[in-house]
Amino acid sequence: MQEPTPFSLRLPSLPSQPMPPLMNNESENGASSISASQLIAGIRRHLWIPFSLALFGLVLGYSYYKKQKPVYEATSVAEFGNDQSSITGMDSLGGSNLRDEKAINTLIQQAKSHEVMRRVVAELDLTKYPAFTGGHAMNSTEAKESAMRMVSSMIRISLRKETRLIDFSASGSDPELVSSLSSQAMLSLVAELEDQKSKAIQGAVQTLVAEGQRLQEKLKKSEIAMLEYKRSNDAISLDERKDLVLSKFKELGTDLNRQANERLILETHLQACQSGDLSSDQLLILPTVANHPKVSGILSQIGAQKASLAVLAERYKPKHPKFQSAAAVIANLEEQLKSLLADAVGLLKSSCENAREVERKLDEQLKKQESEVMNLEQLAVQYNVLKREMGSDQAVYESVLSRIKQVDVSKGMATPSIWIQQLAMVPNEPTSLNAPKVFGTSAAGGFMLGLVIIGLLVKRDNSIRTVEDAREKLRHPILGTITNIRPSALEASGEANASPLKSILLAHKRVVEQMREFRIVAGRMTRNQKAFYMIVSAVPEEGKTFVSTHFSVSLASQGLRTLLIDMDLRRPSLAKTFGLPTECLGVTDLLSDKASLKDVCIASGIDNLTVITAGQRVSTPAELLATCGIERLRAMAFDAGFDRVVIDTAPIIPISDSLVLGQLVDHVFMVVRCNRTPSFVAQDAIQKLNQGGIALSGIILNRQTQRSSGYYYNKYYSYYESPKEVIK
Repeated sequence: MQEPTPFSLRLPSLPSQPMPPLMNNESENGASSISASQLIAGIRRHLWIPFSLALFGLVLGYSYYKKQKPVYEATSVAEFGNDQSSITGMDSLGGSNLRDEKAINTLIQQAKSHEVMRRVVAELDLTKYPAFTGGHAMNSTEAKESAMRMVSSMIRISLRKETRLIDFSASGSDPELVSSLSSQAMLSLVAELEDQKSKAIQGAVQTLVAEGQRLQEKLKKSEIAMLEYKRSNDAISLDERKDLVLSKFKELGTDLNRQANERLILETHLQACQSGDLSSDQLLILPTVANHPKVSGILSQIGAQKASLAVLAERYKPKHPKFQSAAAVIANLEEQLKSLLADAVGLLKSSCENAREVERKLDEQLKKQESEVMNLEQLAVQYNVLKREMGSDQAVYESVLSRIKQVDVSKGMATPSIWIQQLAMVPNEPTSLNAPKVFGTSAAGGFMLGLVIIGLLVKRDNSIRTVEDAREKLRHPILGTITNIRPSALEASGEANASPLKSILLAHKRVVEQMREFRIVAGRMTRNQKAFYMIVSAVPEEGKTFVSTHFSVSLASQGLRTLLIDMDLRRPSLAKTFGLPTECLGVTDLLSDKASLKDVCIASGIDNLTVITAGQRVSTPAELLATCGIERLRAMAFDAGFDRVVIDTAPIIPISDSLVLGQLVDHVFMVVRCNRTPSFVAQDAIQKLNQGGIALSGIILNRQTQRSSGYYYNKYYSYYESPKEVIK
């Protein structure tokens, strides 16, 4: 294997910087939400849009300002509402409570109603003016409708803040006409409100009188129906009867439950006795047997005799006649007790029969009482219905009578809801437009429209733009960022036509600090002396080969023997990147056992860096990787003395070749191109890795513009930029 004379790569020695801890953003936004950082970045990218629209708005505002004619304006003032209630303590009929905001707004809308506008047109006889008739005949219906529309457009009604004053403003080219319109609009509204109030009071009185007569007749019928029901059902004292029957019903229920419990106890004891397994002492433990009159009497006698025997035992010996006589009596009583206990079943059976009979009688009495309760309930239902109906009719009738009296008393006492404060004066000078307001509004409208457009653009753009954006959407550590290298930078240096190797070194000069940061992070993640890295991407043209190449150069600059392998067998690119012939031996030849590792390794021209190209094209790369024993590649590389191995693989989304290599490597890094790769595509690639059992170690953001990298990153990288830094 012949090696060309290597270039000397001397990187400036910089003090090591502490790396910030890797963080995973735990906040998860919806797919359609826009974060503040995204919106700010979008405004910075498209700031020309709102400024252009603001300038266009200024032009439109100036054109509008110049086309306006002199306009006169006159204003009449009216006061609404009343802090005092009417004398009767009730609000006036037919009027709204003007202390309510909704009622005030209703009044303002009513001031421009058809009825008020019709009054204005009729009082001022506006149909005689051609400007108001709209070309129709004078006094015709069409002319009146046209005049009403014209008057409505000329009059503006508004409420003064923190006051009870309403302004009736009219604007137009004739000062006398606008003064008349303003005053007449206010007078017409007052007249319309008074007419409505009068009609409302008159209609309310008639309605109340008719309703009172109807309710009086209905109340009379309800009272008669209640009296007839009491007589026919003897329900004069229905409530007292119901209370007595319910009380007796509850007592019978309690007695029945108690008797049922006693019967159950007797039956339980009877079953125990019938089993024949109980001794005399166990039978005496049963309360039912022990409390039987005969058994309890014998037990009492035995107790008394035993007490006497105890006294005799203190005076006499057991063979004394008195002692023996007392003992014989006790023995006789115990025999009687045994004979009674032998017939315990019979005693319990008789007790059970008596208990059942008592329970049956109580149950019959309870059912009879229940039937009586149900009869009373049926009577009470209709009784209560009639009672409630009569009470409701009585209350409504009394309310109507009270309302009629209040209306009669309050007639003519209610204060008006609106009255005139000031009539309009004839304006002497025209009102000019507020030029700063017109220009400011037009410019602000254009600027806001531009911001809306930017927001829509940002919402539609789902690509990853910043480090924060990548953390939020991908939820994986960001191990490094690589700034965008424009071709103009190389052209300015006069090296646009340099050799491939020279181009690599010149490009590496511009990303040396980013690659150094990435190398340090990857080194911290590597616990062994030798490491196997795989660089992947979601889709093509994300810079995967660029990152693999310069990451390998950065590793080689540390004195680590580095092997860079092109595993993209479908579209290999490392041979072109390093200026190597495409027909040279490579990975496919090694895996097919057509060549050895030594035959496929090619010196890159950079110290400590060796390259293996893809090799000869194969028709089925996936089958080759799956069946060639790819795991031996790791052992072969490390046995050959390489410290670091970097694999440049095929994209994950269109091709599944990279998934076969997952178990071969120690760490997997995914390259994401800023401002291009959609977030959902990167998420699908990560999910595909997870489904293949491959753990993603982190993300590298490629081709990030300084505008989207944020202040911290701009400041950080600009610290290391030096126009005098060269690579020999």
